[in-house]
Amino acid sequence: MATTVRARNLRWPSVKSRMSTNYSSKCFLWLAFLGLCIVMLGSGGCGQTAQPVVSQAAGQVHPYFGGPFVVTGSRVAVSASAIDHSANSVAVSGLLAQHSAVVPVNLISGTFASAPTGFLGITEGFATTSSAVLTPFNPPLTGAWAVEIPGAGALANLLSINTNSTPASIRAAPTAMADNSTCPNFSTAAPFLYVTVPNVSQSSDLADYGIVQITSQGSAVTFNALPYLVGSQPQPPSIVTGGCSPSNLGALTAYPLNSFGSSSNLELISIGNSGLLVSSYNQTSPAPGAFGGGKGVIGVAESSSPVNGSSVVAAQYNGFIFSPQNGAKQQSYDITVLASSFGDHSATSQACSTLQASLAANNGQGANGVPVLPSANSLYGGEFLTMSSSGDVNDPTGASGSENCDVAIDLGTQDSSNNGLFPNATVFIGSNFPPFSVSNPWTCGGAACAVSFPTAAVVGQVQGKYVILLSGSASTNPPAQLPGAPQPIGIYLFQK
Repeated sequence: MATTVRARNLRWPSVKSRMSTNYSSKCFLWLAFLGLCIVMLGSGGCGQTAQPVVSQAAGQVHPYFGGPFVVTGSRVAVSASAIDHSANSVAVSGLLAQHSAVVPVNLISGTFASAPTGFLGITEGFATTSSAVLTPFNPPLTGAWAVEIPGAGALANLLSINTNSTPASIRAAPTAMADNSTCPNFSTAAPFLYVTVPNVSQSSDLADYGIVQITSQGSAVTFNALPYLVGSQPQPPSIVTGGCSPSNLGALTAYPLNSFGSSSNLELISIGNSGLLVSSYNQTSPAPGAFGGGKGVIGVAESSSPVNGSSVVAAQYNGFIFSPQNGAKQQSYDITVLASSFGDHSATSQACSTLQASLAANNGQGANGVPVLPSANSLYGGEFLTMSSSGDVNDPTGASGSENCDVAIDLGTQDSSNNGLFPNATVFIGSNFPPFSVSNPWTCGGAACAVSFPTAAVVGQVQGKYVILLSGSASTNPPAQLPGAPQPIGIYLFQK
């Protein structure tokens, strides 16, 4: 079988029915990657076996552990990618839920090329299909993207193939990754800020963000977490202890203690030396976990002093907008995860005129979805989405121009007790957000529609670069809402 994807978001014939099949098929590949470590693999070519790549370039091979994103109700995608900059290769191995073995299997192998925008365009020569077998594809699959802070971590969307559908369909598995080279060594409490990640299979939230103090003593790692719901609503504190050790998934902390590969609710956590933190949490029903949120998290070490909000919004960022329930709406194309950029546009730029006009039209008038307009402490941007007769693509290479401006993030006021925590941030969604556009705007009662909703954002620095992590909830008032219905949303950005 030869399957080609030009980009992450592609308009296929009869895509609505195919997307419906993706969500309902019991045979769809269940990639419950309890955790991933990375094996350096070369693409090898179609019909060949993926071969290990041994890089001789010190400091250019970056292994990561990945989590915690959930894509559909029938598939938990916890994925990672090691990036070998000497060989321009990338590969993934991990544990599959349908396998009882705890030995990782190869899942993805390919190459990458750097785009002028700062994204890495990934070409998968080998990918995992519904048979859970690493399969060569000729031509290779394109449309996977990543952004990286080398040696610290990365954000990516990787592709897998549902060969049980006709024709075969391709879905992305978005992931966050952190360095997994060593166990944490915190003799005194190290504070981290985190956000939980939307889960399409969970309708309720135990928490949206939080602060966690991490200490270690030998192999024991203790998480003293204070989770919150958006709106500065504290939830019951959580103190649990896990155990860290080197494993075939890297140096990871498992919670419950001594539960590597043996528990259905296993949570695996990687705490990178540079300050990024991710956890993968294979729990299908809400339970507190190590962070009190009942989901996987992505976090960053708390800054030693308050972050400069003006500097944060003046910088430029690449990353992803993640809303896993969007695909369930059977839009004309998949918008669950969109490669995006922020900071290239200003509030007064021409690219943002449609966004600004729709926000003004709903501020105290129209559908009244925007009670307050963005402040000067706001960041503007959106997804790379090009609409054409040949298909709609999310292509962040810059070949089709700059990203759209259809989202604004107002950080609001920084918490006085936690550096980098913005618990009362606001996200603004304009009338041109997908599946709509400038030429085909989102309308409410015949007029341009736009909304704003409360979120929480955490900001830190990793290797001198700002990291912004944001969580919005469908249960807030007003709820997080994209064009369609209330739904959880996450925005994850690395400074360029």
